[in-house]
Parts: sequence; structure tokens; C-alpha cells
Amino acid sequence: MRTKITKAFIIVTFTILSIPFVFTILKIKVKPVNKMEKEISLNFRRNFPLRADLFKTYYFIKKDIFGKDPIEGKVVDANNGWKFLGDEFSNAFVESKGLVVFNKPELEALKHILKERNEWLKERNITFYLSIAPNKLSIYGDMIPIRKYERNTKLEQLDSLCKTIGVNFINLGEDFPKDNSIRLYHKTDSHWNDYAGFFAFETVMKNIERDFPDVPFNRYTIDDMNINTTIDPIGDLNEMLRLEKSESWSHFEFKDPQPTTQSEKTLPIRNGYHKDPSFYELRYHSPINDLKLMTINDSFFGYMRRYLVNNFGTSLLLWDFKFDKTLIESEKPDVILYEIAERDIDFILVSETP
Repeated sequence: MRTKITKAFIIVTFTILSIPFVFTILKIKVKPVNKMEKEISLNFRRNFPLRADLFKTYYFIKKDIFGKDPIEGKVVDANNGWKFLGDEFSNAFVESKGLVVFNKPELEALKHILKERNEWLKERNITFYLSIAPNKLSIYGDMIPIRKYERNTKLEQLDSLCKTIGVNFINLGEDFPKDNSIRLYHKTDSHWNDYAGFFAFETVMKNIERDFPDVPFNRYTIDDMNINTTIDPIGDLNEMLRLEKSESWSHFEFKDPQPTTQSEKTLPIRNGYHKDPSFYELRYHSPINDLKLMTINDSFFGYMRRYLVNNFGTSLLLWDFKFDKTLIESEKPDVILYEIAERDIDFILVSETP
């Protein structure tokens, strides 16, 4: 009993002493009242040398002793080092489990947006594909012992809606292996890996080839790739927890050099763009055919980019979610591939730019 009391006293004392540091780490602080206090507060947050160590201690106490998530809502821990995105940023967890879905007004709005967009593009002889990269938890849901609600998720609702209104919908996880023999997502990152990107590319091309049967395309197999495994600084979920940001990563590279070349960027960065401007635009040229591809994509797209740009004479890739009609009319693509992660699916409702 005395040992238990001593341990409890140590934990309580350490917790009390750590509260100011935990508040600093989590950016919970009393609002500074003057300029000097603001400067001191900023300097402390940037330069406090024990910040990472104290957070690791806090993580250990919260997770290993009390069995609680260290930062509620951001990251959900599973077994064997696997981590999943929580609900703080995008409701990724509850949406993957079907606990939060589109309501009727939202579905009506989506129906109007996608139907109008599809018809507008058809009038300009542009083939439109809406593609969704599934959440990590949508693929590995069994790792979290919470039963999926018995109704369609937002991704499944969107799939059904697109079938009803005649919009080309691509679930980019459709052709993922079902036997778990290949890991498709990073364990400590919210993104998929090069294997998933390759299978997603195959799914995209299956749909495009159906609509362009007379156009030559490149088809690849995994045997066409050199696969190397390295330990790289990746792991956005670990980064949220202030843990070591590194993980084993399988890199795909073509065994035979491809003739595709990268072209100069020509577009100004749109107003309100919130990412690194260097990410905004990429252009490529290939001798494969005369088709022009334009993508509106997010960070998942980078894992299948190298394959797609080798299948179109011209490619314009925009890391954005805005559907800019003025830009589309200026670029005159033959194909538009709109790729967005399942966790960001709501952005479709606010993505229109006249």
C-alpha cells in the first residue's frame, strides 16, 4: 500500500509541476496583456529546450498509465504502432465509421453542383472524373474496435449520387488488395503509400481507357518498378503528438527511364491560396498521345502522379480544391480529374469558382 501511495504522490506531483509546460506545448495560455509579455511568450514557445522531453513524459503518463489519448481528437492509437487521424480537423474518424453523413440539404447541394459541373464540361468536350482517396480508417477500420454504423458513409453516398446523375465517380481504393498482404498506408501518417498510389493509378486508367478506347496509353505493373525501402522523416500523426517523425517507406521508381519532361510553370498563384506556392502548379509533356490532362488534386495525388503524367501528351496538375471555370476555359483540357481525400469531401460543396 505504501508503495502505491508513493507512486501516486509522485505522479500527482509531477503532473501539477508539468501543467505550465503542458499548457505551453498545447498552446493553452493566458492572453498576454502587453507587447513584452507577448515577446516572452513567443520566445518561450520557440526556444524552451525541454519542450519535447516534457511532452514525451506527458504522453507516457496519459497514454501508458491512464490509457487515454494524449491529445483528444487529433490522433487515435491502434495496435502495433498504427495511428489514425481523429476528428479535430475534418471528422475523419466518425465519417469513416458512418457516424456522420451528408444530410438531405447537403446531398441536394452536391447533386446540383456536380450535375451542373458535369454538364458544363460536356458542353466543352471535356470528360470529367470525380475521384476520392479513401481515409486510412476506411481501409483499416478493423484496427479500431468500434463498429461501423449500418448506413452509407459520405464516400458511399457520393458514389451512389454520382451514379444517379451520370457523373464519372472513381473510388481510388476500389482495386486495393483485400488480403492485407501489402501495407497500403503509412503507419504513423494519414496518407497512403506508393503501393496504394500505384493501385489507385490503375483504377483511374481503367476508367479513362473505357472512355478513350482508341487512344494509346501506358500500362504498368509492379514488375516495372524498382522498390527500395528507407527510413524517412514521414509521419504527420506522430508529428501532431510531438513524437519522432520517421517511418519505413517503400519507394517506387521506374526501372526504365520514361520520356516525360517537366515544363515551366505559367500560372499566377490564386488569391487566398493557403499552401506553399511552389506546390500550386506542375506541368508535364509526354509523346504518348495528344490528350491534355488537368487535375485538381491534394497531397494524396503525389503518390500516383509519376504514372499518370506518362499517359497524357500534356498534363497540368493543380494542388488545390477550387474548380475554376475561367482557368479551365483558358487551358482547354480533354480530361479533368478531380481528386480529393475522403476526409476533405465536404470541400466539394465550397469549391466552385466562377
